[in-house]
Amino acid sequence: MQLKKKDVQMAIQETALELFYQKGYFKTKMSDIAKQMNMSVGNIYTYFKNKDELFDTVITTDTVDYIEETIVNLAKTCNEYHLGKDTASIDDAIEKYLRVIVNNYREVVIILDKSEGMVYEKKRCSIIEKIIEVRCSTGLRPSYIGSSFEVRKKFDKIIINGIFDVILMGLKEDTATSEERYELCLALFKFQIGKNYDSYPKA
Repeated sequence: MQLKKKDVQMAIQETALELFYQKGYFKTKMSDIAKQMNMSVGNIYTYFKNKDELFDTVITTDTVDYIEETIVNLAKTCNEYHLGKDTASIDDAIEKYLRVIVNNYREVVIILDKSEGMVYEKKRCSIIEKIIEVRCSTGLRPSYIGSSFEVRKKFDKIIINGIFDVILMGLKEDTATSEERYELCLALFKFQIGKNYDSYPKA
């Protein structure tokens, strides 16, 4: 039975999402998507005029905003942990936000790690800057960092980049089931925040 146009369009988008995740935007060609779909490149272009348009339907601005908000909220929750707020509710919040990240793992990897050549190429940097602003606004700093504001910012930037890299490695564990990926990322995240931010007195 012939597939409806909408079904074909959705199948192209799903295939493109997987290839953007595996290869990145820059290295993925429309011919790669066509080959994976077992259809001609010309047929792909009847649905999407170019790769940019296809990418924009796969990774929408709403998706990017939602993921960015989730990551920043996760950072805010970590701040609450370091400020000594209710541990149980904080654990619940961390698990909720990480579940969102894992459920959208391909989109997260593309946005933070594989959007070279696209408008979101610097999105990772802008998210990190927002997290640093959040941390600075609370006055949180590790006990072994001096009073220099610039040193504290550079310290946070390096540490946050490291946490991003570790979580991205967990998200890319393609042999893991969805639940295994979640448990792995949760364990990695809790290990990282415990290791890097074990002592955060109020500044």
